[in-house]
Amino acid sequence: MTDTPITLAHLAKIKKAAKAAKTTHPDLSHAQRLDMLAAAEYGVRHFHELQKRYEEHISTHIARDGRTYHCRFCDFTFDGGLTQDIKTHRERHQNFEEALSTLGFLPSQYREREQIKRLGYGWMHSSNEHTQRDGALAVLLSYFERSLERAIEGGYWFRHAYFNEYMSCALPEADFIPQTIRQRLAKEVGERPGIMPAGTTDWPAKTARTARPSPAEKIRINQIRATVLRAITAEQEA
Repeated sequence: MTDTPITLAHLAKIKKAAKAAKTTHPDLSHAQRLDMLAAAEYGVRHFHELQKRYEEHISTHIARDGRTYHCRFCDFTFDGGLTQDIKTHRERHQNFEEALSTLGFLPSQYREREQIKRLGYGWMHSSNEHTQRDGALAVLLSYFERSLERAIEGGYWFRHAYFNEYMSCALPEADFIPQTIRQRLAKEVGERPGIMPAGTTDWPAKTARTARPSPAEKIRINQIRATVLRAITAEQEA
């Protein structure tokens, strides 16, 4: 497995296994168990080499222009010559890795979210009810993904609601959606007033989600994204 890109999840797996191996290898120190398991699992000489491969994997996501670095994975631009910037990026990058490992997806990045939101607002002014609904869903998705990104940045993504729960809590204060469209969506997903304060579209940092995502929910997110992005592509090619 020497060609396997090493992620934070791989390091965590080895660390967990090394801790568990204390009972089967009491004669070895924790560091020795790390080395043993890293060698057995990934064909490296020691755990430090595995960590170096992790650093190399992070670097594959980074575009460099002089000292200006941009990470395509976590959408972060920083000064590659400043120690604090490098540290900030590493912490953010690891938060995004952890979120991806658990959630199975990451929020769209800023540019794509803004495109989705712009088109969604346009669709809400359509005379077609179906298009109005798609527009409202697109706008809500853009705000959901911005909120989730901020939760990942802040390290509380594990409390953040999934899309359906987010919508039900956002709709009571979603004055940016015409009332008739909002009422139709509320019949689909319900409404939970009092969770998200008026004037904000961010999930409260200290409020834990109450629902788990369903496969259908992930499909819905992908379908909304795909529908809007196809329309954006068609718009650009016109």
